[in-house]
Amino acid sequence: MTEARLGRIGAWGHLDSLGIEKARAYARRVDELGYAALWVAETAGREPFALLAALSGETRSIVLGTSIVNIWGRDAQATRMAAMTLAEATGGRFALGLGVSHPHLAEKLRGHRFERPLSHMRDYLAAYRAAIYRGPMPPDGTPEPLVLVAALRERMTDLAATDADGAFPYLVTPDRVAWMRARLDAAAPDRHPLLAVTLPVVLGAGADRDAARAYLTPYLRTPTYRVSWELQGFAPEDWEAPGSDRLVDAMVVTGDALQAQRRIQELLAAGADHVAIIPIAPDGTTEQLSTLEALAG
Repeated sequence: MTEARLGRIGAWGHLDSLGIEKARAYARRVDELGYAALWVAETAGREPFALLAALSGETRSIVLGTSIVNIWGRDAQATRMAAMTLAEATGGRFALGLGVSHPHLAEKLRGHRFERPLSHMRDYLAAYRAAIYRGPMPPDGTPEPLVLVAALRERMTDLAATDADGAFPYLVTPDRVAWMRARLDAAAPDRHPLLAVTLPVVLGAGADRDAARAYLTPYLRTPTYRVSWELQGFAPEDWEAPGSDRLVDAMVVTGDALQAQRRIQELLAAGADHVAIIPIAPDGTTEQLSTLEALAG
């Protein structure tokens, strides 16, 4: 089953707060702690495929994944070539997360027209599967990289089930996870589409709403997440800056390791196959290793 290739608990981060040698050491430590996957994001920092290539030789068992790469940033042929290169370099320990991103990142940052995102993703997945790759193949028996789609609403979730290996939503409650699990299963009843989710966590001395609120601040003004939160039962007053306590508490765990473990179990019980912990430091960076150490095992 696809979820067996990914494992239950992973870690997620930008890693841009770390120099490359510290990033390599961070990846080694996450692997040593027994996490199943290390996911890196794409915004305007490091290029994720290049970063994972730099980290690939530092790890032995952990899956290295993109969560997510922006499909406006490279064509499907280039993505296929990068994915297969990393599959070879890691011995099959690579997973590909794809997303349509947001209008401001596609248009203002990259100069593309953000239009028909669902159709664009459908066409992109088809082109990815059809892309030619003539480089050295991974070892015999190594499966194709998992392909997950960043989905939040109905039709993108359905597409993740039928045209990819599953979905990777962001900033969702256990109730929304249960809804997505049912939606994925209904769209692909003959198999089990994978459902991976993220969970921002603030532990230790900075375990208060200030750190959690600082992390959420960039997302409060993003239309995509506002629509998603409305579907989850929140209202405009919740995402009005600086964000309501209700929204902050629903999206980010603050407190001790027991509270974080409880939320992880809630997400798994709701139907998630994989939970990627976002270990938030008091300054808002996502590489708080002590959080991962506290939650390991």
